[in-house]
Amino acid sequence: MDHVFPPEKRRETEAILQKTGVNYETHLYGGTVHGFAVRTDVSIPYQKFAKEGAFHQAIRWFDQWLKN
Repeated sequence: MDHVFPPEKRRETEAILQKTGVNYETHLYGGTVHGFAVRTDVSIPYQKFAKEGAFHQAIRWFDQWLKN
């Protein structure tokens, strides 16, 4: 449901990232819109789950790849 970053753009971006060899990670939360992690309705259980999951995933990623 992400009109800003639709599947074809995601695939194109992933192809570029793979060619560069950088570390990246993709997690998809179906039924959410672009920016859901900062603009969600936490009274809807799945949206709350997706928001919390995205937050924890981002923290784990930064902890892994931005350590000194």
